[in-house]
Amino acid sequence: MATTRRQFIKQTGSLALGAAGLGALGARTVFGAADGATPGKPTLVVLYLRGGSDPLSALIPYGDRTYYNIRPTIAVPKPVGENPRAQVIALDDYFGFHPSMAGLARLFKKGLMAPIVNAGSTHPTRSHFDAQDFMERAAPGVKSVTEGWLNRYLYMTKTGGDSDLRAVSFQPVLPRSLRGQYPALAVPEADAQSAAAAFAGLYGCDDAKATAKAQASGGSDKSADADETGRAGGRERIIDAGAQGIARLGRLNEVLKSDNYKPSAKYPDTVLGGQFRDIAKLIKARAGLEVAAIDYNGWDHHAMQGASYGVFNNMMGNVSRTIEAFVEDLGPVIDRTVVLTMSEFGRTARENGNSGSDHGHGGYMLAVGGPVNGGKFYGKWTGLSSRSLYEGRDLPVHTDFRDVFAEILAGLYGFQADDHQFFPEYDAKEKALGLIKT
Repeated sequence: MATTRRQFIKQTGSLALGAAGLGALGARTVFGAADGATPGKPTLVVLYLRGGSDPLSALIPYGDRTYYNIRPTIAVPKPVGENPRAQVIALDDYFGFHPSMAGLARLFKKGLMAPIVNAGSTHPTRSHFDAQDFMERAAPGVKSVTEGWLNRYLYMTKTGGDSDLRAVSFQPVLPRSLRGQYPALAVPEADAQSAAAAFAGLYGCDDAKATAKAQASGGSDKSADADETGRAGGRERIIDAGAQGIARLGRLNEVLKSDNYKPSAKYPDTVLGGQFRDIAKLIKARAGLEVAAIDYNGWDHHAMQGASYGVFNNMMGNVSRTIEAFVEDLGPVIDRTVVLTMSEFGRTARENGNSGSDHGHGGYMLAVGGPVNGGKFYGKWTGLSSRSLYEGRDLPVHTDFRDVFAEILAGLYGFQADDHQFFPEYDAKEKALGLIKT
């Protein structure tokens, strides 16, 4: 039975960012084993392509002549001729990848990558803000839900033995998907050790280890800021949360600055490449990382989108090279790791007058990893004719993104979304696609 809004809010509670307590600071990490960590913990890495990434530039129906008719300047050439680097990477007689996706194409052919076509939100909005909120909270149209789907999963499955680094966003601001009651770490832009030292000074501690020690021994005198019930007051709770955050930053920095680790692959010299390199390092350290999330901004290509070259080519090439390096770097650990990419909506099927594309409806998702049944397309494709398009202009949504979320949570962690009434007003089809190996 689908969960009502009232039931859902009652079950999950009113959630405050970063308010929950954390485990103690772990011991020094040794790569391949870490004290207090869960060996071989599955990891989900969520990459959000923020801005509305164009599905018809990534997953190209080059076998349909309509594609070339409606995109005279931004269509990628068919796989014929003398310059294969500027042509569609054919996967069959109809579909192919953008030429910048050579790395992802290699993973596809190895059975480690699967695209999902015509996927997205059933809500009709073309607003970036609403569409992102609805997707990252996994509650289309339900604005009373304010916590992210990843945070809800973490909170519903928390234990007393959770790693301090169970959930990490490798950027200064938590993505919406990780916001909620469960404490997730957002990494400052500056060196984590310097940030931890600066924050520690504000809380009267010399460094993150001193903070952790103070927390373990009871910290400061809580009675000075306690109410008549003996509960810690607002100031003390803020200090506790800040001190615990400092401890986690120190723990993360301890892992990332370790000299015991050398990447097994060459990552692109980009911000995204560095973020995925750090995720791989944390996974291989067995520090208990279960969920990682990254935003990649700038996909709102209303003008000069490009075909084989241009802004889409550059950005998607960065994604493709980074994920391929990540898979190579993890080695056998990729067998318990999934990378899921998504965007808030797709874009218009027909290009606009500025050689770009406008806000659309149906989009696409990419799943990469050992648990993925890769090497084939998923979802329902209904073509590019006007009668097949949503409102005559956009790709339709045939696969609800919540079904993909549910299937990954079930396949990777054994978490059955419907048993926990995870999605408000929605019962997921946890095995609708067969995307994850059983």
